[in-house]
Amino acid sequence: MRLFKSKKSFKKEFKRQIKYAIAAAVGFLIAFAWRDSVYNAVEDAVEKFNESAQHALSGIYAAIIITVIGVIIILITSRLLRD
Repeated sequence: MRLFKSKKSFKKEFKRQIKYAIAAAVGFLIAFAWRDSVYNAVEDAVEKFNESAQHALSGIYAAIIITVIGVIIILITSRLLRD
């Protein structure tokens, strides 16, 4: 029993799996960036808007930038590894 019928079907499946792996990795990076931002924002709210409130905003801005870059990477990867 052959796992793949041809070299072409293996190459197609390999590209598909690489695309999913990259999308998952970038998704985890985005989630981790937002996790830190949300944590910092909640921590600052508990401290009742003391001096560290600016730190939370910079974390949110960083998360937005990472999200945009991540989405661009996913789009480029999806187009390059199109079936």
